[in-house]
Amino acid sequence: MGKKTYPTIISSILLCLLFIGIQIVLGLFIGLYQIKFMLSSDSLIIGLLTALAGIISFGIVLLVGFVKTKRKFNEVFKFNGVSAFLWGAIIVFMTGLVIVTSELDNLLNYFLPMPLMFRDVFETLMAKQIFFIAIIIIGIIPAFTEELFFRGLILDGLKSNYSKKTAIFVSALLFGIIHLNPWQFFGAFIIGLISAWICIETNSILLCIYMHFFNNTLYTITVKYRELIPIKGFNSNFTTPVDFQPLWFDLAGVAILIIGTTMLLMGIKGQKGNIQEQPLT
Repeated sequence: MGKKTYPTIISSILLCLLFIGIQIVLGLFIGLYQIKFMLSSDSLIIGLLTALAGIISFGIVLLVGFVKTKRKFNEVFKFNGVSAFLWGAIIVFMTGLVIVTSELDNLLNYFLPMPLMFRDVFETLMAKQIFFIAIIIIGIIPAFTEELFFRGLILDGLKSNYSKKTAIFVSALLFGIIHLNPWQFFGAFIIGLISAWICIETNSILLCIYMHFFNNTLYTITVKYRELIPIKGFNSNFTTPVDFQPLWFDLAGVAILIIGTTMLLMGIKGQKGNIQEQPLT
């Protein structure tokens, strides 16, 4: 039996544990700094330190993991181009998906209410933090670091060692677990499944990065500026009791998601066809 490509399932778990360990250590330093200088959680300096901690944590595990792969950068992380049609398809798809998952979040929060401690953390990050800092912390940094880690490094190793289904499922499961709370696990797991499948089918991580950015940024905007989007229950899972979205909005989300899925499947089929038609050099 040949030598397995890095990382395997076990080494992927170890990389996730390394990330969590680094996050805990950096979080303690930030907490002590905040106490020493009596800074509020929504202060600019704490926001910047939080952003830096995310970059450092993922930077270390990505560097460690990439060195162990002993492969070229684009073989692991796959910054390959995709068609313009696929970019349009992913916008439609994500619009529908965000609406649907928003209602699923409401349903989860109805049966498993989010504790006040977690609500305060999310409110601080999204609603109280300076807007451009919130976008950096929640939208930009995770879109690149988490995708490079899960849909790049981890997925590349898993799909080389196991079946496509196993690689997609395990990478999505780890992606959900690493958020360390059940209120983010479900949405992250769904996004992880879809993103992993898209990455494999298109042989590119670009759409995955955009999906992550689109989802997190829109979520941040709808929480911070609730009054600008007068749709009851849309991305407002911090509220108690839970407000559900209007039925017409849910149906619209499902319809848009179906259209986006159809476009996505067509775009992926076209992308594969173009690759197969390219002459060998």
